[in-house]
Amino acid sequence: MNSDEDKTGNFSFDGKSVSGKIETQYFGDKEKANFSVLCQHNESNDPSNSNFELLQITFINEKDATTNPALKIYDGGSILPMTEPEPGIVAVSLSGVGNGLDDQQFTGSEKSTGSITVKDRTVEIKDLSLFTREGAKKVINATLPF
Repeated sequence: MNSDEDKTGNFSFDGKSVSGKIETQYFGDKEKANFSVLCQHNESNDPSNSNFELLQITFINEKDATTNPALKIYDGGSILPMTEPEPGIVAVSLSGVGNGLDDQQFTGSEKSTGSITVKDRTVEIKDLSLFTREGAKKVINATLPF
């Protein structure tokens, strides 16, 4: 993980807005491997008040993240396929404890609507609907500089 600079991102779901430190992650080779932008919010360090939320956006690589104008949400979960990655595919996942997340993971599905763009190394998510396997839905908005 890289956290050379202290950047803060903001995201919201269910009318609740949170902010947290941005971290980037490379899954192997920096040029070719998947690249993720993560934003985690911790309500407190007290285990009895353990509201925390993690929003993760994974691109096929960093170059695709910063240059592809036509990004679309991957509808197969939170991990991109390792073979024959399709340019412009982005996996988005929201997970956490508390605030209605109940330790579940919300990801893109064939029912997802909304948009994701990257401009000047900032991920912008607008009204993106994510779902659990059981069909529960969260609508996400985010601004994540990396």
